[in-house]
Amino acid sequence: MDLRLHQAFFSAVRSGDVDAVRAVVDAADDSASLTAAQAEGGETALYIAAEGNMEELCRYLLPLYTLETATVRSRLDLDAFHVAAKSGHTGIVKEFLNKWPEACKICDSSNTSPLYSAAAKDHLDIVNAILDVDESNARIVRKNGKTSLHHVSRIGYYRIVKTLIQRDPEVVTVIDKKGQSALHMAVKGKNPDVVEELLMADVSILNLRDKKGNTALHIATRKWRPQMVQLLLTYESIEVNAINNQKETALDLAEKMPYGESQKEIIESLLEHGAKKACNVGKVDENSELRRTVSDIKHNVHEQLIQNAKTNKRVSNIKKELKKLHREAVQNTINSVTMVAVLIASIAFIGIFNLPGEYQQDGPDTGKAYIANRIGFRAFCLLNATALFISLAVVVVQITLVAWDTGAQKLVISIVNKMMWSACLSTCGAFLSLAYVVVGKQQWMAIAVTAVGGPIMASTLLFLGYLVLRQRFKFGEDKERRIKRASGSKSFSWSLHSDQASDIDAFSDNDKKIYAL
Repeated sequence: MDLRLHQAFFSAVRSGDVDAVRAVVDAADDSASLTAAQAEGGETALYIAAEGNMEELCRYLLPLYTLETATVRSRLDLDAFHVAAKSGHTGIVKEFLNKWPEACKICDSSNTSPLYSAAAKDHLDIVNAILDVDESNARIVRKNGKTSLHHVSRIGYYRIVKTLIQRDPEVVTVIDKKGQSALHMAVKGKNPDVVEELLMADVSILNLRDKKGNTALHIATRKWRPQMVQLLLTYESIEVNAINNQKETALDLAEKMPYGESQKEIIESLLEHGAKKACNVGKVDENSELRRTVSDIKHNVHEQLIQNAKTNKRVSNIKKELKKLHREAVQNTINSVTMVAVLIASIAFIGIFNLPGEYQQDGPDTGKAYIANRIGFRAFCLLNATALFISLAVVVVQITLVAWDTGAQKLVISIVNKMMWSACLSTCGAFLSLAYVVVGKQQWMAIAVTAVGGPIMASTLLFLGYLVLRQRFKFGEDKERRIKRASGSKSFSWSLHSDQASDIDAFSDNDKKIYAL
């Protein structure tokens, strides 16, 4: 072949210019010699286009090649399809598979398949494209006996592992020349999801031994993988005391590890599940049993401490909620008192200017009430004025004082409440005194109103007075508190929460359904 034509052809290919490549091919006397030509590194034009992800150029070159010329390997031991799969060029891979589906089975000198190379680079789309053509590619093994599943399990590519297993679940049982399955490889890595996926496909590989007699538990221990050891031990069918060809159990291997956090975690996990040294397998190891018992006690105490912490947190939250509700109740009482005080003051103010019989309109006594000389009216004026000024005093106190603390708010309310009692009594007395004036000669009506209203007000105030005295002098509460504490001391669990008793007593005033101030 003309050297200048050869150079022009590969220069056009590397540029990715399809028109330039077509022009060179059309100018050549023998296009087959161009397609068979190789660059300095042994690459064909199709190889260069595939490696460079030149999809349009590959589409033009593919019809010019046969499967034999398309699969010529470069000095890197890869052909055009293999390098496209390894590089993650999905479009080019699909073009190859459409023309030559069998290209996916052509391996390099180490029997590495394109699927293996794509999976090793986590190219999921290419893995799916190859398996869509032929799912048996998942069973192709390298010269060392490893499948693509072995390799990706070691790396920890979960989505590739899941895809391979979904296409061929039996691939998890394939072993390499060392007798190791994909599970042996997975526990060397750090992705527990991969281990779970493999065991979900076939749990029988859990205790599979390699040619040295090592199970996955041996390998995980030797590789210092505490998380993997703990995961494997969660399976009931695990043989925790399996002995390898060197007469070692997983516990023997763990004790040979350098001292550190990983060794501590692995040994503790193994002992919790009854692990023994090889020399003690089949014998009653008192030391191991003692360590296991201590470990169980430690675990139980730890769980109890966690539960205690959760209980303390719940009690603290309940305390906060009760305090919040109590503050809201006190604030609602303050608002209600203010509103009632304004209402009584308004009624008292309006009542003095809306008397029965009205006022004199002329003469020297203009504006004087017609009933001004009656004793009942004079009592009404005195009591009405008392209710008015007490209510106004309450309003002034409520709009002036700002009490942030709940205790201070309760003190203000206890004082203001007594003033409101006086205002209510004054209003009641004013109403009754004026009733004797309004009814005229029918005094029995006023007496009947007094007989009805007086006992109602008196019984109400007596009951409220009892509640106030009970709140102040704690009637009957000492006995109830002694009973509660005595019943609580009978339980051992209560002693663990004794530090909570003071907290509960601290807000015992807040958990009453009702009390008076």
